[in-house]
Amino acid sequence: MGTFRTFDHTADVGLEIRGESLADLLETAARGVFSIMLDDGPHEVAVEADVAAAPDPSLGDDAAELVVCWLQELLYRFEMEHLVPLEFDFAEAGPARVRARVGFGRFDPKRHRAGTEVKAVTYHELAVREEPGGAWSARFILDV
Repeated sequence: MGTFRTFDHTADVGLEIRGESLADLLETAARGVFSIMLDDGPHEVAVEADVAAAPDPSLGDDAAELVVCWLQELLYRFEMEHLVPLEFDFAEAGPARVRARVGFGRFDPKRHRAGTEVKAVTYHELAVREEPGGAWSARFILDV
């Protein structure tokens, strides 16, 4: 599994992510974002769903845009359905598209503790790149 670390950024929070592959980077980015959002969340999968994300085709194969689309999709599911991604099974993870079967836990504010609300993944300081040897890294700012 990849690694993540937060860094301070004015009134927002930044994340630096490293993954052994693009799929690992996407999973680790999701875990990083939700670790900020939840002090204590669900630990058991309650529902599985297919999740797909792809940047606008006019942008080309843009891994940075893909990371934003992926995280925004997961944030949307949390906001609308109180679903927290816990397990990931990637069918496809390339700069142009990601498809995964995701096991979600249900966030229950009566049982779980929220952390810092994340409103969006911003494009400020957004950088995603493939490292020599096939590892990936990302850096982005979360609007909190």
